[in-house]
Amino acid sequence: MSELKQDDMLVRLGENGSIDDNRELRISLQLARGRVYEILARALGYPWNRKFFRPQKLLEPMDVLLIDENDWESLQEVVNRFGDYLPKMAMKQVQSEHIRVFGHAVSQECPPYEMQYGTEGGVNSQTDVLIQIGGFYDTFGYQVPDKGPTRDRIDHLSIELQFMAFCCHREAYGIENGHDEKQLTVIRSGQKKFIRNHLGRWVPLFCLFSARKAERGIYKDLSDILSIFIKNEITLLDVQPVKVEEPEYRSLSYSMENDLIANAPAECESGK
Repeated sequence: MSELKQDDMLVRLGENGSIDDNRELRISLQLARGRVYEILARALGYPWNRKFFRPQKLLEPMDVLLIDENDWESLQEVVNRFGDYLPKMAMKQVQSEHIRVFGHAVSQECPPYEMQYGTEGGVNSQTDVLIQIGGFYDTFGYQVPDKGPTRDRIDHLSIELQFMAFCCHREAYGIENGHDEKQLTVIRSGQKKFIRNHLGRWVPLFCLFSARKAERGIYKDLSDILSIFIKNEITLLDVQPVKVEEPEYRSLSYSMENDLIANAPAECESGK
């Protein structure tokens, strides 16, 4: 008797049928994941216009993929809270709040750039982050926007979220069009590695920092949603990221600042 082939992510959601029997569920799950990544990528980038975030659009895809019932209840509470204040905010207010929380330049309080959080190799390998991320993008055929409102450094949170959306949609397309399971496994493996080595590693601390900085309002609530989603992704993909902890980040930031001072040109020194 041949071994039953199942989709591990669906199994964690309580669906135990074969990959053939669960074909439509597999497609729906990847589309739902991709949709949430897209919504959060847009919401956490710079808010250029009113279309940057529609909170209610999160509910349907999140209902498909959330494992923990408590997370679903927390999500509903946060999404409903947006209705109390977001419709009343002018775009200039939203933009000002984005700048207050994340800054014009790279914020040291809650930077939305992965490179600021270093790597598992420590300070000396920090610049390798961009090489590692770029390698993922190239391998899976993702092209970073080089113009328009979504353009940013490749390690920006919104770009990394867009990459994961791209991978989810690629997997959904592959399932729908009957691609070989080995090809689909490569895409799934890439997602697991990206969550384990990148998003799952630094985003939990980013969420803590941004919620602390924002204190309340849109970016506090978005941070809470992102935290719920990334925690769920770590469980769905069954990975164990080595998360950056706050003392490690503070030590890294201090070292970076000292390096900048040590390498500053002489004319920048005080009194010259």
